Amino acid sequence: MRIKRGSVVLMAVLYALGTCTMWLIYTMSPRELIPEPSSGAGFEVVTVRLEVGEPEEEGVLLLEGYGQPHLTYRMWCTVEAAALRHPDLPVTLFMTSPVIRQSPLLLDLTTRFSNLRIFHLNLTQAFHGSRLEGWYTRRKWEDSQWPLSHLTDGIRWLLLWKYGGVYLDLDALVLRSLAHLPNCAARESERYVAAGVLKFTRAHPLLRACLNHFARHFNGHVWGANGPELLTQVLIDRCGLELPSGRLPRCPDITILPPRAFYPVAWWDWRRYVQDDPDLANELLNDPQVYTLHTWNFHTRYARVLLESQQPYALAALASCPVTAAHAGLRM
Repeated sequence: MRIKRGSVVLMAVLYALGTCTMWLIYTMSPRELIPEPSSGAGFEVVTVRLEVGEPEEEGVLLLEGYGQPHLTYRMWCTVEAAALRHPDLPVTLFMTSPVIRQSPLLLDLTTRFSNLRIFHLNLTQAFHGSRLEGWYTRRKWEDSQWPLSHLTDGIRWLLLWKYGGVYLDLDALVLRSLAHLPNCAARESERYVAAGVLKFTRAHPLLRACLNHFARHFNGHVWGANGPELLTQVLIDRCGLELPSGRLPRCPDITILPPRAFYPVAWWDWRRYVQDDPDLANELLNDPQVYTLHTWNFHTRYARVLLESQQPYALAALASCPVTAAHAGLRM
């Protein structure tokens, strides 16, 4: 069967147009990364300058490390849940942006939660005198394929070393308090101990080992190299970590929890968080062994969360960040 040359050209043009159309639909579709509105359409966006401050030790630490002056509703949900579930602990949100976008939600959260503080993190000051100062001053993260993500990895280890307490990624939704837990991390799979939720005392030797490993073996070519892969390797080298059991024969003061504690839905099953499933939601919300829902923002960030649905993510948000959910309206 012969196909005319003109038909081939037409088919190629149509294919190219279709590809471009799909790309435009993808890139211009509503994104989860759009911040919460300041005061509604037509209102001027106002930012306020943040204070550079020191948190109290052994509290809860959160970090916006991408230099943005705003958070998304889902990020605010994590912040609110951390403050709600730890009323007796100081909760500190560090932002690498020197300013933050003013909004009714921001005012509401800071008014309702007296344990919540928001500080600007001056990176030059933070890295000064630390094991990572040379890495930072040489701007090694700029060689990474994911520069801001890997910069944030470095900041995570530094903050937890300096202040201790609980560290939470901004996609880790707290369901119940972590205050009583020992020094701990949790497996995300049979191969890796993850770094999205961590609890350690200030200046713990394991954190020093993590900083040393980061400085010596920083890898900008693998997404998880400076987070879960780093932590897993340090635990193997220092504590004799055995996988998949999570036993640490040489570190009796550290506990490796099962995935269900912090990562009850694995990253490869992330869609379960945003599909209607009341049974899964009920199971997660009522299991005392589930402390956080790490919602894998890298994968879920473009998925719609409808607050009137039966999505586990939505039902968890209504339970753990009711103020943010009320401001968000129908979707987050």
